[in-house]
Amino acid sequence: MLRQLLKGKRFLLDIIILLFIWAFLLTFFKPSLLLLKTRTAGGDTASHYYTAQYLRDVLLPQGKIMGWLRANYAGFPLFYHYFPLTFLLMALLSYVIPLEISFKLVTVLGTFLLPLCVYIMFRVMEYEDPVPILGGIFSLAFLFNERNSMWGGNIPSTLAGEFSFSFSLAVFVVLIGTLYRGMSENKYVIFNAALFFLMGFSHGYTLVFLAFLSFFFLFSRNIVRNIWYMFRVYALGSMFLAFWFLPFVANLPYVVPFHMIWHFHSVWEIFPPILIPFFALSVLAILFNRRDQRTYYFGFALGIGVVFYFLGPRLGLVDIRFLTFLQFLLAIFGATALQDISKNIRLPQLIPVIALLAMLLWVNINTGYIKSWIAWNYSGFEQKDTWPQVKKLFDYLRKTDDGGRAVYENSVKYEALGTQRIFESLRMFAGRDTLEGLYMQSSITGPYAFYIQSEISKDVSAPFWSYPVSPFNLKNGAQHLNMFNVTQFIVRSDKVRNAIRGMPEYQFEKRFGELDVYRVANTDRHYVVPARYAPVRFTKKDWKMSFYNWFKVPRLQEVPVVYAPGEGEGSRFKHQTSDAAQAPKVPLPVPWHRITEKVGNETIEFETNLIGHPHIIRVSYHPNWRVEGAKRVYLVTPTFMLVYPEQNKVKLTFAKSKYNYLGETISALALLGVIAGIFLKKRRPA
Repeated sequence: MLRQLLKGKRFLLDIIILLFIWAFLLTFFKPSLLLLKTRTAGGDTASHYYTAQYLRDVLLPQGKIMGWLRANYAGFPLFYHYFPLTFLLMALLSYVIPLEISFKLVTVLGTFLLPLCVYIMFRVMEYEDPVPILGGIFSLAFLFNERNSMWGGNIPSTLAGEFSFSFSLAVFVVLIGTLYRGMSENKYVIFNAALFFLMGFSHGYTLVFLAFLSFFFLFSRNIVRNIWYMFRVYALGSMFLAFWFLPFVANLPYVVPFHMIWHFHSVWEIFPPILIPFFALSVLAILFNRRDQRTYYFGFALGIGVVFYFLGPRLGLVDIRFLTFLQFLLAIFGATALQDISKNIRLPQLIPVIALLAMLLWVNINTGYIKSWIAWNYSGFEQKDTWPQVKKLFDYLRKTDDGGRAVYENSVKYEALGTQRIFESLRMFAGRDTLEGLYMQSSITGPYAFYIQSEISKDVSAPFWSYPVSPFNLKNGAQHLNMFNVTQFIVRSDKVRNAIRGMPEYQFEKRFGELDVYRVANTDRHYVVPARYAPVRFTKKDWKMSFYNWFKVPRLQEVPVVYAPGEGEGSRFKHQTSDAAQAPKVPLPVPWHRITEKVGNETIEFETNLIGHPHIIRVSYHPNWRVEGAKRVYLVTPTFMLVYPEQNKVKLTFAKSKYNYLGETISALALLGVIAGIFLKKRRPA
């Protein structure tokens, strides 16, 4: 394959042009910002930073990539439902350079790789010069498209936090080229399986798109050979990925579906002016080269994008992700319309040079906010004018930590602090856990966090459309804050500041500029508490919405409804219901008790004198929690854990499940098999 990349008289010119492309990107992503030792701000990106730090400082020293993170949503399984590869690169690179810098470099990695990967794809697919380098140049138009910042792949989406998708897209581009070439020549099985692993380990949408793109190879005279080839590549790639993918699939019942249909504000979102000339070239390429098998390949990919844009929401997928593939492929495929021009020009090497100069001018004409957004993100929190004031707030929260969580009013005005989501990182800045966080689908507590947000905030986000939220209600909000062991509340808006004044449920503590800190009264400051009402067994399997409805009924706040549908559970629970919102409220005698607790990153230990009495643990339930000193861990309303201690000391540990071990075994066997195969091949006599 290396020979294929080096093939061509103008290879040196191609390298020079790629270097110019990277130099142009560096005029936006200034090295002085990327190498500045500050924590990245801006959009969702800022909330990803602590994830990389936690991976490096907590999980990797234990030999793990996946684990439990207590910082948000009353805890959630980290990397069980998000993609670890870019964070792993950040963490590993941070052993050589500071994490602040390694984080920045990896966030831009996909952006810098994309032009090179497009070049490699066209070269591997044996397109003649100048198509490969033109494709790399054309990718700049896609990267600098400012008409969306959430679809993925372009620079604005990367700045908003979609850097994992950007990296995965770059790998995807190489893979669709090497897969096409490997299929035709029966080569690159292991190489393509490795790319499949890297792509899937960095983002799922590229994996979904590739899976359906592969159906193209079934429309061939060599269908049996193609199926056998795809089976080997995808089977081996899936085995490489099994250590992560098997737990991902097994734990899907404990994620929150996020069905999103994008509403367009303008037709220019679909047809951005910066991309229109390249769309037109792609249409010409399809018409001129319609007899080329490779054109059918790209045409099929475009069809997949259209079909799954409409089908995506029905499959639980975000529709606009597939428009990203459409825009990208239409942006670069137009390069193939120019593949015959160089044959009729005396100095064909001028074509890519002229194209590059024209592209740089075109990008500058069509680019507005990208440069300032890059500066905002990569200058970091510490360079913001608001940092000294907000740091005082963080120091205060750390100093006044009494064991409870801290929450904050949602407000768009936090953007002045570095990002609207700055307080999602309270664990990093102040050593405090909070409720809201970035990975909202990863925790079954997500909808509850946003319900509480609606009760205590002027501005409401309400991202889960199937989970309706509450009107503004600080009194009911106080009850829910007590339930979640929240002891401090940060207020930003005048609406909340005026409404909270004089309420006995909240006590003013201190002001920091435009931010007020209130103490939440009546919170007992414990994560482990004895049940004061008899646990009620929930008998249906569909517990999620029923538990959510229970949460909205104030009189039921202390009634534990337990999800225990299996046989043999009835003897422990005297009461049962098929509707959590109708659970009977039966007081449970609670004698004098003393409970001491210690909550760690992945452990919860407590000592109690109430043996046999149900204890509620105000931490999100997950099936990977194991318990010593009790028979089992139950899922209890709203999304907490409940145990019946059988001895004074009880310890819960977030541990690997059978799916983790099975996946790790499969991945290890696949890797050992490949190594053994390579070794035996080298030992085999010629």
